[in-house]
Amino acid sequence: MNVDDEDLPIIAEMHWWHASVSFPGDAGMSPEAAQVLSSALNDQRFHFLRKDAGLRLRTERSVAALLDDLVAEHLASGWVQGVYEPETEAFGGPEGMDVAHDVFCADSRAALVETGISGATERCVLLLSTMNRAAGLDPFEVGDVWAKLGSLRPPIDPPTGAPRDTAVTAMRRLMNSDAVRRPDAEPGWTERVATFEAAGYQLRQLAADGRLTRGLRAVLAHHAVFALNRAGVSADKQAATAWLGRHVAFSGGEAADVSARKSTVPAHTFTRMETTLTGNTDPAALREALVSRLIDGGHLRTPAVIAAFRETERHRFLPGVERKTAYVEDAVSVKHDETGEMISCISAPSIVATQLEQLGAEPGHRILEAGAATGYNAGLLGKLVAPGGHVWTVDVDQDLVDRAAKNLAQNGASNVSAVLGDGAVGLPEHAPFDRIQFTVGTGDIPLRILDQLAPDGRLVIPMRIRGSISRSFAFERDGDIWKTVSCEMATFVPLRKGVCDDIYTLVPIAGEGNVRLEIFSEQNVDLDAMRTVLDQRSAKAYSGVKFRQGDPWQWLYLYLASVLPNGLSRMLGSRPGFSPHFGWGSMAALDGDTLAYITVREGEDKQGKFWEIGVIGHGPRAPVLADQVAAEIGEWAHSWGNDASEPSFRMAVGDARDQLTTADPRFVIDKTYSRLIVDWPRRS
Repeated sequence: MNVDDEDLPIIAEMHWWHASVSFPGDAGMSPEAAQVLSSALNDQRFHFLRKDAGLRLRTERSVAALLDDLVAEHLASGWVQGVYEPETEAFGGPEGMDVAHDVFCADSRAALVETGISGATERCVLLLSTMNRAAGLDPFEVGDVWAKLGSLRPPIDPPTGAPRDTAVTAMRRLMNSDAVRRPDAEPGWTERVATFEAAGYQLRQLAADGRLTRGLRAVLAHHAVFALNRAGVSADKQAATAWLGRHVAFSGGEAADVSARKSTVPAHTFTRMETTLTGNTDPAALREALVSRLIDGGHLRTPAVIAAFRETERHRFLPGVERKTAYVEDAVSVKHDETGEMISCISAPSIVATQLEQLGAEPGHRILEAGAATGYNAGLLGKLVAPGGHVWTVDVDQDLVDRAAKNLAQNGASNVSAVLGDGAVGLPEHAPFDRIQFTVGTGDIPLRILDQLAPDGRLVIPMRIRGSISRSFAFERDGDIWKTVSCEMATFVPLRKGVCDDIYTLVPIAGEGNVRLEIFSEQNVDLDAMRTVLDQRSAKAYSGVKFRQGDPWQWLYLYLASVLPNGLSRMLGSRPGFSPHFGWGSMAALDGDTLAYITVREGEDKQGKFWEIGVIGHGPRAPVLADQVAAEIGEWAHSWGNDASEPSFRMAVGDARDQLTTADPRFVIDKTYSRLIVDWPRRS
């Protein structure tokens, strides 16, 4: 950079032509006017700001004739030329302003075209989160950025209850998602994301070199103001978004499941947060949009299940919940325990659809469902087994049974009965069942329900492998053993108040931050040691295994859950010095008084950007455990990897357990009542 005799920077200012444009009726710029402007400005850089229902437009060259045409065509009501005064100090000085102009110009063309198109808030959160990560902010610093934005916006009454839970979950996923993987993105989205990422890196370097005249987080908050303004997000919605961002950073809420199947839909749907910030729309349109998303994502495949989703009004099973919230791609809590932990919910639509496709219910079938919740899934089942079939849905709480029965009756499900009972015990008086479905999670096979299944029946059950890693299995008999006809990644609220409860402990880690560790009964772990483990000695090991954009984690997780003695546990939250591989936290291997969690470090080679998988151990045997986990990651990559054949599973109970063997004993998962075999051929 050039400097003068006093060592001060010499700034070559860009002289932008500036005009303030007004629109008919002070109604703001119409989508038609935005399209005309964007098309006419395709030969030059420009940026804009929405102000007082008008537009402040800055271009490289005069566009007076264009604006005159807009007025003549009644797309604008007038315009006035003025002087552009960049907010140089607000963006951190001259160099920070240069970075800002690059972002403005890269974002303005798309933001202009998107005028009036839904999803503006979500797109902004994705872009701004990309910038914040590239700027090197930890989760609390990100929270401070959102708080700074909130301080500039009108106060709001935060949402409560189920709408708040849905909005917070949505915001968390948006803030931690890879923006590049946004489904159905418009052309130019990747380049737009790259500009925000590059800006974050540049601002980080300017701050490190002491070349910003304002704090990095304050500058990033000002970028948030401008980006949301360009997107046409109102001040009230900006305030709501800022509250959600701050809440996600500081509340310590639960993390979203990490799911990345090889052949399915994008991990996240990016329209969900918008539904918490806008009013109701026609439920038929919401339902049709939901069905379309699930078909496009591969969750809905068969005509009967598609028809059931089209005909069943999900929002009617969630009275008191805002309609659009009922149709977002997320679970909706319906009951919490005294500590505030969710103990019953209506599952996310994609999970409901996936399990129903696994179940294969047909007209005339008798079906047992364990986990009534709101009755929605049972209502879908009622349609699938009609005519002639019947569904019994069981739950352990009378209030849930009563609510489900009421919802089912009001929605005309005359072939469904809601019953108080333990799903793990079943309903032998109504057996045999053609299908048994668990919509609650288990740690083992509940033995009593197997005898209640017809000889050619099917059991669909979400069961943990070991630790926090679970899948939804669809089992059918094969002689004395059971084989999977389908297996999908899924996590459910666990069984409780019965004979086969899946009990776990959420251990808070002492010290700064809000890190918690999931520990299950089968894991050999020193609970007291875990509470202070992050304050113990540490060791780091890198595996040499590289993940690239879009690579799924589920197969590595499954492998480690199988071969490590205690499997993997979710390690949620954040604190200084904790370097997880996702924004929500990390997966960790446990061994007595020691743990080792997965981390990544970014790099670039001839194939492009990659993330090398590493392991950070804490505790008395940190180096040993970190090296062990890193070695297993290397073994998985060498012999299996993400391009290997998908595994299948076999299961047996009682004396038949001894019939189940496999060449690699590490893929034998012995539980209290059952043995599970993972049949996973090595890569040839």
